[in-house]
Amino acid sequence: MVTAHACAALVDVFPDLLRARRALVATPNTPAVATLATVHQRGSLRLTEVAEHLSLDLSTVSRQVAHLRRKGLLTACPDPDDGRSQRLSVTEAGVEELRAFRRACVDKLVEGLGDWRDDEVGDLTRLLGKLARTAAASPATATTEEVDQLQANA
Repeated sequence: MVTAHACAALVDVFPDLLRARRALVATPNTPAVATLATVHQRGSLRLTEVAEHLSLDLSTVSRQVAHLRRKGLLTACPDPDDGRSQRLSVTEAGVEELRAFRRACVDKLVEGLGDWRDDEVGDLTRLLGKLARTAAASPATATTEEVDQLQANA
């Protein structure tokens, strides 16, 4: 069973993990690519579904979607279940943009993690995947006060 001490150490690493991601694979269009990737991975989605999946405000995602549509990377068509809403889809140009972004990320990781072994990268990938699956299965119900209390007790 996991201990509070081990989880406190993990909480302390989260900000460093975000900084490491930015340092290793950041590109100017990372938020737009996250929006594009969400639609590509999950299929035709409503704007509200994209915002929910990314845990972002609807207005933020709306701006990203408008930008991606202007660039021809996303299209929108009427939702057959609700004529007031639209479903987003990735265009072929959008798929190519995602492929190019992924190639660039892989190249940056190969360069940045040059002294790592493949088994170390594999262990990290497996454990981060497990963390992501656990988080996806857990309801995000903690209030700010509960998080503050958890951190104070750690």
